[in-house]
Amino acid sequence: MVRVPKIVPWTSTEEYMGVGDSLYSDDAGERRRGVAIVKAWRARGRVPVAVDATASLVDMLDADTSRAAGVTGTRLRHMYAMAMIRFVNSIVDLEQKGAYAQSMAALASRIGMPAWFVELRHTCTHEQIPSLAVLRAACEQALGWLGDYYWKKQERVMPADTMDRVRGALLAYKAAYDATRVTEEQQQAEHAGAFNAARAALAELLGVMHADAVRLYVVPVLLEPGLLVPEDKRQRAKFPDCAMPAGWARQWGGLFRLLEETWGATLVFEELLGGIAAALAPECGDAGIFAAVDSTPSTSHAAMLVAWVRWILKKHYVPGGESTVSIGDLLEACLRSPGYYSRAVLKAVSDADPTLKRELKPFVDYMGRALAALVAADAAEAKAGKGVAEFSEQTLQDEERLMQERLKEALGGAAEDEDEDEAMDVDAAGAQPAAAQTASGRWAYVAQDAWVPCPIGALSDGSIPALELPAWLDDVPLHATSA
Repeated sequence: MVRVPKIVPWTSTEEYMGVGDSLYSDDAGERRRGVAIVKAWRARGRVPVAVDATASLVDMLDADTSRAAGVTGTRLRHMYAMAMIRFVNSIVDLEQKGAYAQSMAALASRIGMPAWFVELRHTCTHEQIPSLAVLRAACEQALGWLGDYYWKKQERVMPADTMDRVRGALLAYKAAYDATRVTEEQQQAEHAGAFNAARAALAELLGVMHADAVRLYVVPVLLEPGLLVPEDKRQRAKFPDCAMPAGWARQWGGLFRLLEETWGATLVFEELLGGIAAALAPECGDAGIFAAVDSTPSTSHAAMLVAWVRWILKKHYVPGGESTVSIGDLLEACLRSPGYYSRAVLKAVSDADPTLKRELKPFVDYMGRALAALVAADAAEAKAGKGVAEFSEQTLQDEERLMQERLKEALGGAAEDEDEDEAMDVDAAGAQPAAAQTASGRWAYVAQDAWVPCPIGALSDGSIPALELPAWLDDVPLHATSA
């Protein structure tokens, strides 16, 4: 069932809690700013009664402190009385839920409101208005009660290391899950307990977090390499199809169910789409359209994020029907920041929604033409500036000599050419003929005592070199074509 979102007049939890801090600030200017923001909220929509009452009481105290000329004590007493009456009525009436009306005193006792607030409200309504000193004290105590019973309970302050805690819990969950996938039944039973413990620890951590934690902590960690994006680049999706690797999404079903139980599917997957959009289609700002951004993920990383977009749309989006997720923000982000990755996201949306496909086709085609023109312009600029590269044996030897000089400078002269006798010793141990080694003068054998077996495609120290190229090079011709 789709959870109906609650409409509030503030734009974020940070703004909401910031107004609370302003209303209780020691600075009069900051308090007036908080009251002004609450007045703006009233114009936007419905404001919680506790927030409205806090702003009214703070406004009353500030008006008393900076009393304008001509404001008499009687007028102030009436203003205080009206503020206290509205405070008690608005708060206590929320508890009036039964078929028969209950007394104000009983309802106030149920929510922990001091009984003398109700008595003061009765006195201001039906009897003589109390003195200004009593009303000021009542207003100050009412603000203190609102701070303890409302504002402090709204605070969800997370420690500074929250991101690290979330990352550690998610990685522990994934490691425990991977351990349960062994084939031996005995080992499965041994690791089941560890997995349940990791899941319980993750559930406990997520349970104390506010809904904003999905956007601030959970989604950024999930999109890092090692979780939703495989650490091994060979296991990731690839452009242009961006197909989800076989079985990869299935292993995250348990985690997604846990997140849905905590915050609901709509919030979880819409925030996940928002995080992917922020990564693949960042605001271009002053960099310009189609410009590269430092925070843009690598090609294989981006392809995996597009694969997750396709998976979410397949599972939780119904074209023209009642969907779990809304894709409006995703489309806006991609259309505002056109590029290779955002174009791939738009193509994923087009595949999921035939109606939108017709509407998005002009934008997708425009991005394709713009990217092709950008690649052609770069190629033409490179050709005009450097000319056509000429490859000859002399050119390669010159480049090799320059690279060797730079290597010696970097190593401080430690990298010296191998002695020919040493190379002949290696040849005698079963290597290729020395003529093959020294014919070009460019290759040298690794010392026999330093060489260790390594997989094909890896360096001698076991590391795997990063050989992937940018996605936009797919459209670059390998050889210059003549007119």
